[in-house]
Amino acid sequence: MSVCVPCYNEEAIIEASYRRIKDTCEAQGVSYEIIFGNDGSADATLAMLEQIAAADPAVRVTGHFPNRGAGFTYRELYDAARGEIIIQMDCDLAMPAEVAIPAFLEELKRADLAIGSRYVGIKADYPLKRRIFSRGYTMLTRVLFHMSVADTQTGFMAFYRRILPSLDLSADGFELLVEFIAQANAAGFKVTEVGLPWFHDTTSGETEVWSESVKMLTGTLRVKRRFNQLKKQKRREAA
Repeated sequence: MSVCVPCYNEEAIIEASYRRIKDTCEAQGVSYEIIFGNDGSADATLAMLEQIAAADPAVRVTGHFPNRGAGFTYRELYDAARGEIIIQMDCDLAMPAEVAIPAFLEELKRADLAIGSRYVGIKADYPLKRRIFSRGYTMLTRVLFHMSVADTQTGFMAFYRRILPSLDLSADGFELLVEFIAQANAAGFKVTEVGLPWFHDTTSGETEVWSESVKMLTGTLRVKRRFNQLKKQKRREAA
């Protein structure tokens, strides 16, 4: 099992998050690694991660400079992961590791890709403005990609590493999450959602909704264009 955690300016929470993830992995009784991906942090995040990795052989660190975006970091983490199962989660653990990791392992007994959801059988602790943007984005992705996933953007999901060669991921921003799910769905993999508690914590900062939404929209439209191109290419190859 590989637990992949992208990090950007997380010095305030990185130690506590590492401990929670570590303790949860130990409790599962399976072999594991924890990979932190440093996305060009400008604070002490990288130095702290290197100290953690030096003391714990189960921890590895990937990274780059300057900041390249969440999608770029996810792709770097996927390339580094060695586990049969990959679980990704945000460093703030808005979906608690001690709940998410065992829930994902259970869900992957019947799915290829399991997505942590704020809306499936659960009520998220989430500000109204962010819920509105999230719901609007969900409607957009359903129209563009013809899939029924209720919540593509939590950043918490789990999948078998064997599905990665079937995907052709290119997004550098958060839109990579919908790119991943849409391609996996179109490739015929079984995609499910797992309702998980969500705790909105701004200790390590908060994304500015308006500016991020503009970037997400333009990035998602690029993903849609490329998604259509890949479908046409596959049809030509099958002809």
